[in-house]
Amino acid sequence: MSRKEKDRELRQHNPMAYTGLLLSLVGMLFNPLALLSILGLVFSAVGLAASYRLESLGARTTGRGTAGVGIALGVIGVALFLWLIL
Repeated sequence: MSRKEKDRELRQHNPMAYTGLLLSLVGMLFNPLALLSILGLVFSAVGLAASYRLESLGARTTGRGTAGVGIALGVIGVALFLWLIL
């Protein structure tokens, strides 16, 4: 299986993790009222929960790392927003 096929399989199994990562990254860069960072946190948390479910079903690619990075970036984005407000 090529790298491109593996990447497609990962996104097919856990799109919430990728969505959370993308929202967190965009929210951290543009930060309009921290809304995108908060949405990124929510989507990443759902993606993390889905990764545990996929692992219990025997999937090899779960997206746990992607969801973890999305959560970290979301927290950083919210923290930056709060720091700028204060």
